[in-house]
Amino acid sequence: MSALSDALRLTGARSVALCGAGGKTTLLYALAEQARRANRRVLVTTSTHMFQPEENAHLRFVCAQPAPDPASLCLPGQITVVGTPCGQKKITGLMPAQVDAAMQAADLFLYEADGSRRLPVKCHSATEPVIWFGTDAVVGVLGLSALGRPARAVCHRWQLDPLFCAQPDRPLEADDLVRLALECRRAAGYPHRFTVCLNQCDTDEQRRAAEAVAAGLAVHGIACAATCFSGGQPEHIAL
Repeated sequence: MSALSDALRLTGARSVALCGAGGKTTLLYALAEQARRANRRVLVTTSTHMFQPEENAHLRFVCAQPAPDPASLCLPGQITVVGTPCGQKKITGLMPAQVDAAMQAADLFLYEADGSRRLPVKCHSATEPVIWFGTDAVVGVLGLSALGRPARAVCHRWQLDPLFCAQPDRPLEADDLVRLALECRRAAGYPHRFTVCLNQCDTDEQRRAAEAVAAGLAVHGIACAATCFSGGQPEHIAL
């Protein structure tokens, strides 16, 4: 597995859900691309909604209706995105009855499990994330660009957090990201392997904050990695 996958403790995981905010889709396709380059069969979808990607030489989109044969979808060294267009350039994913066969057919099955309205952090409602049975690992993604900015401006569904409701204009601190990561783990449920990706680690200040968040999560037994995609290529930043 790649250094990025290793940092996120995904070694041995064949089915991985990504939830949270702050670069979830970018991370998903970075993991998919690194697996594709290792000549693995990669299938990408969503349990809720996601944007339909542009096809290229190594990525193809297949409509989930009518139901395709999962075994025919997965080709070595290829990323296959499966879903059904639902408007506004978005897709829904596989039907629940298709999920198990798709997981078995792919070497790496990646899916987005919630939405975030393109904000760097979020709180989860009672109906999300949607984690399918058989998922090996869940990665909670948080964007470090939220730090120092008011909750009402950077957090999707900030009204669900009692502290944000009490002080919606208070700038977010590292402790807030620790709390949001713990909320994400609770919402994702068990017995999935859960790790956190602190994305948008673009500056020295954000790296120091990432180290503080990682230390706070370690107390709760949660492994954490920091990433930066500002240069066009995924970069794993040691904490």
